[in-house]
Amino acid sequence: MGIANLMFLLILFVNGVFGVDTDAVKTLELMEGEPVILDTCITKLQKDDVVEWKFGSNVIATIKANNPLLYDTADARFTDKLQINDQTGDLTIRNTRTTHSGLYEVKITNITHTTHRRFSVTVLDPIPTKVSVTEGDSAILKPNIGDIDMYDVIDWKFEDRSTPIAQINKQNGKNPSYDETDEQFRDRLHLDQTGFLTITNTKTTDSGLYKLQVIGTNIAIKHRKFRVTVNESGLSTGSIFLICVCVIGLILAVVGFFICKRRRSQQGGDKGNEVQDRLKSSSEPL
Repeated sequence: MGIANLMFLLILFVNGVFGVDTDAVKTLELMEGEPVILDTCITKLQKDDVVEWKFGSNVIATIKANNPLLYDTADARFTDKLQINDQTGDLTIRNTRTTHSGLYEVKITNITHTTHRRFSVTVLDPIPTKVSVTEGDSAILKPNIGDIDMYDVIDWKFEDRSTPIAQINKQNGKNPSYDETDEQFRDRLHLDQTGFLTITNTKTTDSGLYKLQVIGTNIAIKHRKFRVTVNESGLSTGSIFLICVCVIGLILAVVGFFICKRRRSQQGGDKGNEVQDRLKSSSEPL
């Protein structure tokens, strides 16, 4: 029994001193072209610390004996884009592209301890989502952010305005607020808890770039952009359909009229010929 207790204490000691710490995956989201910093949460690397950064299964950066080295993948996606801090081990990716999206992992090892940190990076295409509606219809901007309930602020802006046109700030309450000084969108905006923004009774002046930003504590800021085009109102689909039905009906009526007229004309000619035949036969001598 004493040996078992001793082994148990030894296991606890090994796990504590020579253990491995692994944090939960940290999610980062940014727009293409922006830099991203993957941090080790270390203030100062020690001389015997070994740092190894991986993208998927590829080693892309290391620090050994205070000597930083950078590598690349077979498709050269990280060429001239990586920078590693030899004091902290933090990895910076400059001028990001959508191909840099994926799972990154850093392993920091010394004589007594191994630490792992993982990052799920998503680099979004900067091209805004296009939304086109006819004047008078509603435009619905759908950001489709699954974990939006974890964020404290949902913020919508239009073009280069510094003041949000619609916002939900959960620190002040869950009800959306709108720019009271704004005359353009007055009483025509609706923002719900999923971040969906609806513009009712749209006007051509509503065309432009709409930008969404969601902000949370210790969570990466997320961005979405929408390019809205409001087309001048014309004939509605229902009106066009009704006009087509009327035109087709008119054409059929005209065709039917001429067909009936022709038939009557033919019938009249046949009767005339019959009368003439009777008169001719009656005038012949017996």
